[in-house]
Amino acid sequence: MNPEPDIVLFTIPFCPKCVEVKRRVSEISKKRPGLTVKELNLLTNIGAAVRHGFLTAPAMLVRGIPLKGVVTIETIMDKLSNE
Repeated sequence: MNPEPDIVLFTIPFCPKCVEVKRRVSEISKKRPGLTVKELNLLTNIGAAVRHGFLTAPAMLVRGIPLKGVVTIETIMDKLSNE
């Protein structure tokens, strides 16, 4: 069984805020090569999104911790460090 990714990112196509969050996650991934990231389209994965309390994008789970909106790199890194 595959372990859950470090970051599960819920986005919507053509959403400018989602593009910004994806850029931030990409920057973090470059600094942490072992980081696993999974991106899900919120519109086609609405069941999974709702289970985590996400009704809008962008949103993400960082090691199981829900984050909503355009969060800073520092906030994401902080949640990744809480191991």
